[in-house]
Formats: sequence, structure tokens, C-alpha cells
Amino acid sequence: MNLLLRLLWILLKRARKGRVSPLQTLRVRSRALPNDLDVNMHVNNGRYLSFADLGRVDWFIRSGCLQVARKHKAIPVIGDVTARYMRQLKAFDRFYVETRLLGWNHKWAFIEHKILDAKDNVAAIVVIRGMFWNRKGGLTPQQLMDATGNAHLESPQLPGWVEHWAQTLDQLTASSKAGQV
Repeated sequence: MNLLLRLLWILLKRARKGRVSPLQTLRVRSRALPNDLDVNMHVNNGRYLSFADLGRVDWFIRSGCLQVARKHKAIPVIGDVTARYMRQLKAFDRFYVETRLLGWNHKWAFIEHKILDAKDNVAAIVVIRGMFWNRKGGLTPQQLMDATGNAHLESPQLPGWVEHWAQTLDQLTASSKAGQV
């Protein structure tokens, strides 16, 4: 099953499930297939990012964020990603993608994806900084929380390394705009 079919499966399966809190950790089950492998016969590093996409789509649907974004004609945009690979997955290994919202600031939401093997050992961790963007500029994470009926939620404290990562990325953006990169 290629990634498009996996995505369609999630869209069909998750649309029937109930809404969850945006702060709830969600889990998607899958299996590593031969077309997920690289020449070393384990899952390709880029494929982990695609697996994270599947977990994020599940989270978007179940948290209600996708429905709100569609009303505002906004699309999900990934600004930045970092990944840490720890354990290999091989052909036909069952795995899970656990997705959770780490927190947000005035512009960005930070989402963590843990790719776990069948024994719940961490194979990879992918963290993204993203937003929903439209022609008007985008929806802030707080606007999404408000529109999904979660106005009462405040962002959890981001892990220190995520705050540092975000600051570094903001500095890189500023330097790039100033022509210094």
C-alpha cells in the first residue's frame, strides 16, 4: 500500500471516530512495506517524515483543526522539521505513529511524532513547527483552539530544547531576510 492509499485509509477510518482534545496523544498503526525501504533494506529516513504526515493528518481530523481550517480556506504548512533516528524498521515490521501537540506560540504550533516499533521502542522522533496558512496570512494556533471549542486551553510549557530550536530558527529567518545567509 503506498502512502496515498494509507492517507485515504486514515481519512476514511478517522472521519468516523469522535473528536478528541487537541492535547490528547493519538496513535496510528501501520506496517513497513518494501517500497518504504532504502538500499540498506531498512525504512528510508525520508519515509519517517511521511509517516509523521500520516499521524498529523489523523490529529488534524480528530482534533477538529482540519474542519476549521477548511472553513477558513487554510492549508497546513510545515515551517520546520527536525528528526532523530534511533532504531531501524525493516520490511513488514509493524509500527505506530504517536502524535501529540507539544504546545504553541503566537504563530506556530509544535507537534511531536514518535515512530514506535511493535514493542513500543522508539524508532524515530519527528518534531515539526507548523501553521495553517491562507491568503490572509493564516490562522494562529489560538484561533484554531477557539474555533474548535477549546478556547479554555492554554499552551503547555514547551520543552526547553524546543524553545531553543524555535529561537534559533527565528534567528536564521531574520538573518536570511537581512541577506546574511
